[in-house]
Amino acid sequence: MNAPPVLSDAERLRLRQALRNLEQGRVILESRVAIESGVADRIRRQLSALAGNEVALDLRVNPRLATGASLLLGADVRIDLDPARRLLEDLDEQIAVREREATTTLDETVRYMSALIEKTIPSLRIEETSGRGRVLQVGDGVALVEGLGGVGSQEVVRFEGGMHGIAFNLLDDAVGCLLLGPEERIAEGSAVERTGRLLHVPVGEALIGRTLNALGQPMDGGSPIPTEHLMPIEALAPGIVQRLPVTESLHTGIKIIDALVPLGRGQRELVLGDRTIGKTTVALDVILSQKGRGVICVYAAIGQRASSLARSVSLLRERRAMEYTIVVVALSSEPPAFRYVVPYAACTMAEWFMNRGGNALVVYDDLSKHAVTYREISALLKRPIGREAYPGDIFYVHSRLLERAARLRADLGGGSLTAIPIVETLAGDITALIPTNIISICDGQIFLDSALFNEGSRPAMDVGLSVSRVGGMAQTAAMRKVAGRLRIDLAQHHEMARFVKFGAEVDEATLRQLQRGERELAILRQDAHAPLPLEQEIVILYAAVNGYLDDVPIERLRGFEERLHTFMEEQHPDLLGVLRESRDLSAEAEARLQKALDEFHASFVGAASAAESTQAAAWAS
Repeated sequence: MNAPPVLSDAERLRLRQALRNLEQGRVILESRVAIESGVADRIRRQLSALAGNEVALDLRVNPRLATGASLLLGADVRIDLDPARRLLEDLDEQIAVREREATTTLDETVRYMSALIEKTIPSLRIEETSGRGRVLQVGDGVALVEGLGGVGSQEVVRFEGGMHGIAFNLLDDAVGCLLLGPEERIAEGSAVERTGRLLHVPVGEALIGRTLNALGQPMDGGSPIPTEHLMPIEALAPGIVQRLPVTESLHTGIKIIDALVPLGRGQRELVLGDRTIGKTTVALDVILSQKGRGVICVYAAIGQRASSLARSVSLLRERRAMEYTIVVVALSSEPPAFRYVVPYAACTMAEWFMNRGGNALVVYDDLSKHAVTYREISALLKRPIGREAYPGDIFYVHSRLLERAARLRADLGGGSLTAIPIVETLAGDITALIPTNIISICDGQIFLDSALFNEGSRPAMDVGLSVSRVGGMAQTAAMRKVAGRLRIDLAQHHEMARFVKFGAEVDEATLRQLQRGERELAILRQDAHAPLPLEQEIVILYAAVNGYLDDVPIERLRGFEERLHTFMEEQHPDLLGVLRESRDLSAEAEARLQKALDEFHASFVGAASAAESTQAAAWAS
């Protein structure tokens, strides 16, 4: 009796289609043990015959494989080679035939089975186990699916009709999937199948200047995004041996941040505070400051209103910041899957530049909404809750995202990825679950205080609760020289101001110190979306810590700073160029700066005195 055919007609058709869709004609044969060359060559010839052209077969040993062997055809098709199961099926069928034919003697049965096994094992019967299922329930942006044997967490699945989803909650008898599209297109009982791959998004320079959704599709009405380069949204963070210390400054243009909590390339610096207190403004100002500095910025808007996002994008366009910025959006009205995926997609887009030796900055605005989205998804999928009703793995959700920020070794390209996550607090409570989680993941935090904001401080940064664990390592040499004295002055002012509140008498030296601290705090105030270049920050902060503002009334400090910058640009542009290029305050440059400040201070104070005399005479007359 002839052996049964190696492949059924349906199997042959599915395999032939998969082989013809294969881009480079290479197939990976993965097995639990090493496969003999003769068997591998037999499979290669069978595959080549099915494909109609020569197929290359690569061998790989995987001891953890569930079946005897598997064929991997690209990223989407996996075919199990399980001779044992097919052999048992063939034996059962042939024994039943023999019984019907009344050949029941033991010797004949043993001889027949031996011959059948000898003929069957070398051919390795092929069975496609792609994993198919059907929808049990759908609603609120999620679907419960039965089947999908062997599906992995975060694997993309394809619903009937072409819409995709993400396998998110793996149960014994069902799989909870996030829908990457409108749920109205999915009917209960419809088919679902595995794809065998993670969610990929387009990356590359073609994305710069565009506004995209969480899947990398354009939302700005422009041309389609070319998909020359694709990367999975999930990736392992660089290991410790792949990293360099964070020692290169990332200029923000915000005086109080650059001086007191400096940012470095490759750092993770959290910005947190209550609603409408200026968190997004700080992040956008950092993006504006990267113009001409070779840093590609990615702004991830998570669960925002369309009107708020439109204002942010409009600002970036007006300041020509979109020339080096990518905006990735998941609006509050979109399904939860998009709001969950968008920070990972933005990180992947920024990571592409880091891996090629460039410098990138990614802003997550904000991770509080992302945590709420994850809590919403978990509730829909009936996952157990933990502290503040967040799932127990919420820490891991954010840590595996933020730890991808790094500065790589020179032999790995020397690129960097800086992360600025934003977190919203309630009534200034930084001890809540999400703030404490992300504070522990990051390298520092910038805390914006409501009381300071109501007093008129912009940005309303609390100097006591804000910190950069990178410290002076990430500052330029020039900023380090002026910022050290500034920290001491502000600390002394804070301590002295506490005693003065209780009516304590102070001597003249203490009074002068209080007045200087007030002026330094005033000069650190800054208008929104008005970042300063490094050289202008150095000039005004040097003037503040060296007493050039001590005799200037507080209400005239803004005019003093504006005129000083104009004076330096007109009278001493070469000195500004030295500070800009060297990023250091050498003894020669400091002497020139002191001379320029003496000249300006004398003219400013003299003009102010003359104006006061004229005003007094006018009142007297």
